[in-house]
Amino acid sequence: MMLWGLLWMLFFSGLQAAAQSKEEKYVLQEGETLTVDCPSNRKYAYSQKAWQRLRNGEEPQTLAVTERSQGTLNQIQVGRYILRDDPAESMFQVRMINLQVEDSGLYRCVVYYPPPKEPDLLYHPVRLVVTADPSTKRTSDKNSTPKLAPTTIRPTTLPTTKTLRTFYTSSRTVVQSLSMPTAVIPPNTTVNPTDAIRLPVFSIVVPVACGILIKSLVFTVLFVVTQRSFGL
Repeated sequence: MMLWGLLWMLFFSGLQAAAQSKEEKYVLQEGETLTVDCPSNRKYAYSQKAWQRLRNGEEPQTLAVTERSQGTLNQIQVGRYILRDDPAESMFQVRMINLQVEDSGLYRCVVYYPPPKEPDLLYHPVRLVVTADPSTKRTSDKNSTPKLAPTTIRPTTLPTTKTLRTFYTSSRTVVQSLSMPTAVIPPNTTVNPTDAIRLPVFSIVVPVACGILIKSLVFTVLFVVTQRSFGL
């Protein structure tokens, strides 16, 4: 009898070692649900079951544990983890809902014992890979607002009162200088002050005399033509 028990323990230990060396991989998207069925044994009908996460260099993290069973259906929910222990079917089922990318990792379902006793592995570890939802990424890209480069507005410098006054004064000077008559004097010529005064008088008398002479000639011609027309 003791030999039979020893053989059973060795066989079960071999199954656990084989299960630990193998992984079952699941690739799902964000928002989906992971469902893992872990075959159990009737000898664990009254034992607590747990869902644990394995991280490199750390102790296993227990995420959820069932209540101590009375050999009947036992189901609990802890956050996003739903555990269902059915001793009649020798099946322990784990569900993780609303998966996120950060849920990716290595998990296992075990028969739970209070520490420091190590748990018994029910099924080989599960490698979970959660990918981002493409539709969510497209929506976020569509709603994103492009950033505009900052623009610098340079202040416009208005002319000061002094500048405007200078411009107005220079304009008046130009107009006055254009309205005044100027005389062109050849270079190296000595100008007598008396001649400088006579020049404007001469420029006025000559046009007037020419005008009187032209009017006299026109009057004479008209007088002669009038006499001939009346036969005088």
